[in-house]
Amino acid sequence: MFSKKWMNKSTNDYWDKISNLKKTIENADAIIIGAGAGLSTSAGLEYSGKRFFVHFSDFADKYGLQDMYSAGFYPFETLEEY
Repeated sequence: MFSKKWMNKSTNDYWDKISNLKKTIENADAIIIGAGAGLSTSAGLEYSGKRFFVHFSDFADKYGLQDMYSAGFYPFETLEEY
């Protein structure tokens, strides 16, 4: 499938900005990356299955939890229990 819209810009059009970003990164003391759950998922983190039950079987048994994601939204009765 091809785009019906012609894209005029290429990497060459952004070369100065790319070079500037490279220099900025090289000179930085630290870099902070903001990311959501997709980053950990793409890195292979699984929110359910064997890993969940090995580490959280007591919670799974007591509350019927099946994965870390839904456990985060479980309506625990107290903050301490949460």
